[in-house]
Amino acid sequence: MSTSCLKTEPSPPSSTFPPKWTSPTTFRSAWAVRRKIRPKRTTLTNLRRTEKRASAQSGKASFLMQHPGAQFKLIHAGTLVDGRGGPSVPSGAVLVQGSKIVAVGRQGEVAAPDGASVETLDYPDKTLMPGMVDAHTHHVGFGDGRVGDEVATYPDEILTVQAARNARKALFSGVTTIRENGPKNMTMFRLRDAVNDGLTIGPRMHLCGRPVSIIGGHMGYFGSEATGPNETRAMTRQLIKEGADYIKITATGGSTATSFTMRPSFNVDELLAITDEAHKFGKPTAAHCLSTQGTANSLDAEVDMIIHCVFKRVDGTNYFDEEVAERIVRQGAYVNPTLHVFRARIWTLQHRKEREGLTTQQQAELDEELREFDVRIEDCRRLIEMGAKVITGSDSSWGNYMLGNTAYEAECLVMSGYSNEQGVYSVTGDAARSLDMDDKVGTLEAGKEADLVILDGDPTADIRNLWNVEDVFLAGNRVERGSSESLAAIRQQPPENGI
Repeated sequence: MSTSCLKTEPSPPSSTFPPKWTSPTTFRSAWAVRRKIRPKRTTLTNLRRTEKRASAQSGKASFLMQHPGAQFKLIHAGTLVDGRGGPSVPSGAVLVQGSKIVAVGRQGEVAAPDGASVETLDYPDKTLMPGMVDAHTHHVGFGDGRVGDEVATYPDEILTVQAARNARKALFSGVTTIRENGPKNMTMFRLRDAVNDGLTIGPRMHLCGRPVSIIGGHMGYFGSEATGPNETRAMTRQLIKEGADYIKITATGGSTATSFTMRPSFNVDELLAITDEAHKFGKPTAAHCLSTQGTANSLDAEVDMIIHCVFKRVDGTNYFDEEVAERIVRQGAYVNPTLHVFRARIWTLQHRKEREGLTTQQQAELDEELREFDVRIEDCRRLIEMGAKVITGSDSSWGNYMLGNTAYEAECLVMSGYSNEQGVYSVTGDAARSLDMDDKVGTLEAGKEADLVILDGDPTADIRNLWNVEDVFLAGNRVERGSSESLAAIRQQPPENGI
């Protein structure tokens, strides 16, 4: 770790955004520059939102354990990981005032002002790191194999309750910020309202509202189908009006029964209408891409994140397209490969095989899933070698992948070639940066939100130590997480001979 991670001063303010523009082409160029520079947003609206959320988070007395007499919290740990991609350092300390980090450094160098009231928390044999950031969740899902077509048939009220249940699982597992990638109707907006009002607890939520889809396209059943540039632009405006933090686009088909998995959905003009409108209001974009052509179209529209990033031809054959991969790197788009969601399906079949055996058809499916997973790992490895910005986004609770198991996705990135340090960065600082939230969360720096995790073990030495969560702090307050038995039940266990 460089010594810069121990500075106690906040980062200098960056330039304001958005820049002025005179045309969509000029704007897209301005956004491309912004994506590299990532200045902080300083609009009055965002300042008010930040103040409101910080106030709401700090007011959850019934869920967050507070020390009423202490003005400061001083947290000591045997090891500190700052979330900026470097190695850990020994004898770390973080000073917290209210919901904010005040100082970060070594023990003995970080202290509260003279005469201040201080609550000191000592974790001499533990690791202190930022709360994890999961850049891809589906809170309305069940993670038990139910497909999205079935999930969409449930009433919104049921799905909101399920989302609240999943939010607790995520938070208890050490995930303090999530990007939701596809709820139904207004369900996640309503859950965020409930969290902000102190009715329940959950991570910070970066919401799309609903994915923008073609008629009959992937996830169109969640409520945002559109046709043509005028409608896709109007839908983008509607989602922003409702409170979307970013815009999710289904650029190809998917598991939805009425969609065509490998075929592009929107054309480039329709995609450009979405990205132009989103970027005009300072909102990033992310596109679900299960084929190479879908990725190429999304890059033409300057989408900011490629989700899944599957290299397949329209006929379903695998082919790693180096030209498209180079464009991803050159344009600076983030990649969210969602590897473990494939492995979770494999584990389900392997568990069944251990319990009761598989039919011939199920065994053939397992063999195909294993081959496909190997291809996905290899494609991700090549992207990493080329310099792509690959981040952790779990895709839970889609398919057989339950919320609260984000660490498995970080493990898969290490399997694909990341070092343990890079794996930690992918689920902390870099994930926050991909959400354009790196001015608030993701790293241990003065001025950022005091979202912290205490681990038994150093994840920069072994990424699997992300599982060993001892304590979670949200906005400076320790989260009451329940019994060890209930926490253990959140984790999905691999089969005895699983990959």
